[in-house]
Amino acid sequence: MRLSVIVVSLLLLIICIYSIIELKSNDALAVNSTRQWYHQSVDNLDKKVDLLCKALSEHQSPEAVQQAFKETRFAYKKIELVVEFYHPYTAQFINGAGKETQNFQALEKMIFPVLQPDGAYTEVRKLKSVMGRLEKESEVIQPTDAQLFDAMRLELVRIMSLGLSGFDSPQAGNSLPEAIASLDGINEIWKFYVPKVSIYNPALVKYMDELMLASKARLQTEKDFNRDQFVTEYVNNLAINLKMAREALRIPYDNQQYILDPAASNIFARNAILPLYSSPDTTTMTNGPVYNINGQHYTARYLHSLLRQNSALNSYVRGK
Repeated sequence: MRLSVIVVSLLLLIICIYSIIELKSNDALAVNSTRQWYHQSVDNLDKKVDLLCKALSEHQSPEAVQQAFKETRFAYKKIELVVEFYHPYTAQFINGAGKETQNFQALEKMIFPVLQPDGAYTEVRKLKSVMGRLEKESEVIQPTDAQLFDAMRLELVRIMSLGLSGFDSPQAGNSLPEAIASLDGINEIWKFYVPKVSIYNPALVKYMDELMLASKARLQTEKDFNRDQFVTEYVNNLAINLKMAREALRIPYDNQQYILDPAASNIFARNAILPLYSSPDTTTMTNGPVYNINGQHYTARYLHSLLRQNSALNSYVRGK
């Protein structure tokens, strides 16, 4: 009996040692897998843009062109979190918003609700030219674990400010399906971390997977959709889980001050937004959805402007 206990103990010890060695050897596995997935996904987006160009050049039906546009946008939304984090200036040319809309935004106006083929073809050729720039940039990114967790959490705020608000798809009215594509992008990167997180906190992995599935299922049920409830019950809890996973993996935070704090406990935490950018007057900036964050009211458009500034700041810090 005593010998059996010793043998079992030794086996368990060997398994633990092997697991630790395996973890050490796979420290960069998630980062490398993300880089490979991103390269493939950028290629996929480029192919979707080509199909949209073809649909317009061949004078296909308005319905076919609109469907090709939607599929192209879905392909972009899946990689939006990486594009916005690592290539913020290119992102502005791909999906810029504002008085002078660019590419996807301008293209949508030419395709919905009534197709304007000549104008649409001009805009899609602009998008195709930007794809060459994105492909070159995607080849040289050097992501870190910390950056990828930041990017995932920031994309959740982007879903709040662009997706759920409807600002990102005003003509096509495709915001909720596009939010699902954005969640799919987060989930793709999250899956690369699941094996390691499972060792430290398997319950967290289970809850995260359940929450992700429930989030997408809720977005598919557009009837009686409650934006504020969705943000509270799903988006914010996903952000909390990502922070817990990051800390379980002991991925450090840096000492830089960001507009949107990656170390904040959740999206609505007191320190989530740098005080300098907190203003009680933000509700007067524009019409649209308003979020209450620690007693301050932020319009969806203002949150989006903070995301843009935060991306530029991230890019500057990485370039030092």
